Amino acid sequence: MTGTNVRAVVCAVFSLLVGCSTQSPPELAEARAAAVMQDANFADSVFVSGLQGPTTMTFAPDGRLFISEKNGALRVVVNGQLLATPFMTLAVDNDNERGLMGIAFDPNFASNHYLYVYYTSVAGSIHNRVSRFTANGNVVVPGSELVLADFPTLDAANHNGGAVRFGLDGKLYVSVGENAVSSNSQSLNTPLGKLLRFNPDGSIPTDNPFYATATGLAKATWAMGLRNPFTFDVQPGTGILFINDVGEGGWEEINRGQAGANYGWPMTEGYFTNRPELTQPFYAYPHGSGTAAGNCIAGGAFYNPPISAFPSAYVGQYFFADYTNNWIARIDPNTGANSLFATAAAGPVDLDVGPDGALYYLARGSGQVGRIAYTASLPPSIAQQPASTLVSVGYPATFTVSASGEPPLTYRWQRNGVDIAGATSPSYELTAAQLSDSGARFRAVVTNGLGSATSAEAVLTVTSNKPPVATIVTPATGATYIASTNLMFSGSASDLEDGALPPSAMTWNITFHHDTHTHPAMADTTGVASGSWPVPSIGESSANVWYRLRLTVRDSIGLTHTTYRDVHPVTVPLTVTSVPSGMQVLMDGRPVAAPHETTGVVGVVRSVGAESPQYAGGKFWAFSSWSDGGAQSHTFITPGSAATYTAWFVETSGGSCYQIQSERTDKWLTVNLAGKVIAGSATQAGGQVFQLVPNGTQYKLKGSGDAFLTVVANQLTMGANFTSGESFTQLACGYGGRTRVGFRASVGSAPHWKETAPGEPIQSGDGGNGGACNPADGGAWEAFYLEPVSCPGSGGGPVCGNGTVESGEQCDDGNTQSGDGCDATCHTEASGSAGCFRIQSERTDQWLTVDGAGKVAALGTTQTGGEVFELVTSGAKYKLKGTSGAYLAVVADQLTVNASLGTAESFTRHACGVFGGRNRYGFESTTGTARNWKENTPGAPIQSGNGGNGGICNPTDTGSWEAFYLEPATCPPSGP
Repeated sequence: MTGTNVRAVVCAVFSLLVGCSTQSPPELAEARAAAVMQDANFADSVFVSGLQGPTTMTFAPDGRLFISEKNGALRVVVNGQLLATPFMTLAVDNDNERGLMGIAFDPNFASNHYLYVYYTSVAGSIHNRVSRFTANGNVVVPGSELVLADFPTLDAANHNGGAVRFGLDGKLYVSVGENAVSSNSQSLNTPLGKLLRFNPDGSIPTDNPFYATATGLAKATWAMGLRNPFTFDVQPGTGILFINDVGEGGWEEINRGQAGANYGWPMTEGYFTNRPELTQPFYAYPHGSGTAAGNCIAGGAFYNPPISAFPSAYVGQYFFADYTNNWIARIDPNTGANSLFATAAAGPVDLDVGPDGALYYLARGSGQVGRIAYTASLPPSIAQQPASTLVSVGYPATFTVSASGEPPLTYRWQRNGVDIAGATSPSYELTAAQLSDSGARFRAVVTNGLGSATSAEAVLTVTSNKPPVATIVTPATGATYIASTNLMFSGSASDLEDGALPPSAMTWNITFHHDTHTHPAMADTTGVASGSWPVPSIGESSANVWYRLRLTVRDSIGLTHTTYRDVHPVTVPLTVTSVPSGMQVLMDGRPVAAPHETTGVVGVVRSVGAESPQYAGGKFWAFSSWSDGGAQSHTFITPGSAATYTAWFVETSGGSCYQIQSERTDKWLTVNLAGKVIAGSATQAGGQVFQLVPNGTQYKLKGSGDAFLTVVANQLTMGANFTSGESFTQLACGYGGRTRVGFRASVGSAPHWKETAPGEPIQSGDGGNGGACNPADGGAWEAFYLEPVSCPGSGGGPVCGNGTVESGEQCDDGNTQSGDGCDATCHTEASGSAGCFRIQSERTDQWLTVDGAGKVAALGTTQTGGEVFELVTSGAKYKLKGTSGAYLAVVADQLTVNASLGTAESFTRHACGVFGGRNRYGFESTTGTARNWKENTPGAPIQSGNGGNGGICNPTDTGSWEAFYLEPATCPPSGP
């Protein structure tokens, strides 16, 4: 393999790591060139080299840099040196995107030494895990792992997310990918595709937005609708949280973290319209080449270091990168103004701001950490001078200086021109001032390699006078407020030396507290002893709020005292219900299922809305009215007592029904056992009936039962609910007396329906492309005929699959699929049975048999000589029962019929299409590294666990695993 090919392979591997397109991979080199800076006053240099597959990095509070490697090693950098001994090496599954992916340090790391990591565990099933470890210097304390969260077993090796950070609220936030199953992002039954919020001990905060509606670990959901949130960051001071979500077909996103937000995946990607229930990205850029586009967002760091080494225009900016296009950019979190910062950055995957004020980036392409510093060759400059201060005897006095310049900066505090021993920080505190300290002059000398700067002198004045005393009279202790009324305040001030102080000595302000953060409310108001402030009625709708009123008083010589009074709101319970119950409504713009209970602050303006149409209980419903007479979406003022708002819905037809024929193949669309839509029937009678349900100017397509059409991995898939079902645009193509149309999804770069290979699932999202109707067989996308038919349940005798048991039916579970207890003709199957079959090997044409030792081999030359297997449902998988009553297991990688139901192996059945009118399948076990059934040697036992491998159906004779035909057979008697 040539060096160029090696680089191409490495690039492809990392593109898998974060689920990115490989459209424009970074150019890797053994000795990378420095990044090209847009401002020549910045320069890039190598900080650390020799990393193996680095994934993320984080500075510890003490200044050490911790770097994770995909193989499970956590490396430590001390004073610019990469230590030879890893902090720890975890046993991980590092296939594809898996491995060690996230690091965070406890806010109290200096005292408890806790750090948190996100990695792919091999303990039991392969799954992602968040654990806490304890540090002992530069190594882990053996046995200190505390598992905080074990996520579901991974079905795919990509879209893991994996970043962990602490918020300003002290909670641990974790980003989790949807594991390549897009429907996970919208499901509150799984933590996948979410930003999660935990307590530091792994428990789930009860104030999480979906705590009451989600199940299991999904109760930790703080925000949802994410695809692969590989990185995110929290801004110091403000708590602003930006999530970098790696896109699929067209866009990369920065989403501003909000409790309860739904960022729309898989329904939307990038900017969108007409989806008020979803949250727009804060910023999105398109896929493509160059510096205005990209394919894989990474990194993410707010520039708010303890010491700023960049010009002031950069402070507070959010830096992010694109891995495949090798650039670093910055964006203002308030205005959204953005600009390019650096190019040729060798595949940046993570960014962090160091304690020295430099920007560090992790270059996956070279296994290095780059350091970008402001190198304008400037000596130190004092940005903020220390201030003179007045204190009473025994009180502390603190002086602080702020400086800029080429780092590192060193500090020396001087008293009356003489160095103070040990005073080498930006701040200096004299703990208990005495009268003898009065008149002392304090200054700081700041030095770097280019020179030094000396601050102005600050004078300390110490007095024997006592500070004044501030007293708040109103509001009284325990007072409450109602929004849109006035908060009345009054107070007094006294001083031991001055006596009663006048209003001119008083300063008031009010701060709004929400949960664990604050917002400014009333600005400083001076010169009054009483007053009022109007409490707003529009804004935060949470009841977890209050106001803090502060009064500061100053005496004649400048001594001050501050006191405060907290005022909490009057709250009432609010309930939103629906008729019928269970409909989806919007509460303050967020979708919730009715009935929904919340708490409101009296006087605050809230909003309710209703989705329409909706599908529930096997019926379509249209919004009719609200109990308070408001419009479909409207606001109301939270009343002074408990209130209920009821949304009324009326039953509606939903839409017309059709069977759909492919113009290209003349076959009719059907749904296979895997839920994929294929052009699989030669006759209209065998076609699936689809109901086209209007959704604005688009349509959702309903199949059997409660299943709606969506797009999974670019394939039309039946299995979504009404809410998560994809909305399709119907394009009229015109044709004689038949309705000919094209369909287009809202996802992907080539979103039109198209059968890319005969018998394979219809593509949408990566299928045909084109903006105009081009239905010819040689066209870029496909046209279909719509043939009107009666909707299921509309009359004319029993309709199997409508969910209602009618005359002539034994059961009706809302679908026409066998294997779930009710067969395709609505007759009862054996409990849990998917029917009985004989199984023929496609490779050898022999039928599976079972020998005296229970081993399964393809030895039957005739169908009647084959073993009869009963497929017993096991969740979404199957267990196979032989005629002896024993079940199939995997023993030493061989299929063996010798187990009980409880110990039997569960197999995934993969639909491999129809060949010669016969259904063809592959089977996959849950054990082993090569898990698909395969006859390695003719006549030998079938292997599973060390057989074939492959994540997609590849059933040809030369494939890596084998396909089998299932032929229905009569089940043997089950007993007396």
